[in-house]
Amino acid sequence: MKKLVLIAALVAAAATQPAWAAKKAATPKCTPASAAEAQHALRFMTELGIATNACSSIGIYADFRVRNRDAIVGYQKTMIQHLRSNAAFDKWNTSLANELAQRQSAMVPVQFCQQAMALLEQAKTLDTAKYRAYAAAQAASDTRIVKCSK
Repeated sequence: MKKLVLIAALVAAAATQPAWAAKKAATPKCTPASAAEAQHALRFMTELGIATNACSSIGIYADFRVRNRDAIVGYQKTMIQHLRSNAAFDKWNTSLANELAQRQSAMVPVQFCQQAMALLEQAKTLDTAKYRAYAAAQAASDTRIVKCSK
């Protein structure tokens, strides 16, 4: 359990950006396509971080973050703007990490790692263009997100 708390804290700390002028945080009623894409991209990265920690594949996560650094930073900035503050983004990101870590902790480790193999293999192949395409496709097909009309 300590590992799960540690990975959630590391993911949240890695996502923190310099403080910008904070506006009152309020979740918008609809989600622009850019924010929906950012949500899915950051969810993938968080799932990858948890999987690499649980399955002793830390190098995959580190390589992915280095290879996709600019896209990740861009997605973080998009979410900060969408959520209207660093604090709201940190809260969202921490909640996401906790949700995914709890799901992982409810599974037998061997079973979780078997299920995570596809994610780990996919992460090895995602350069920035493929990462963006993946996130965009996930966002486009997500019916849970209320998307803003143009």
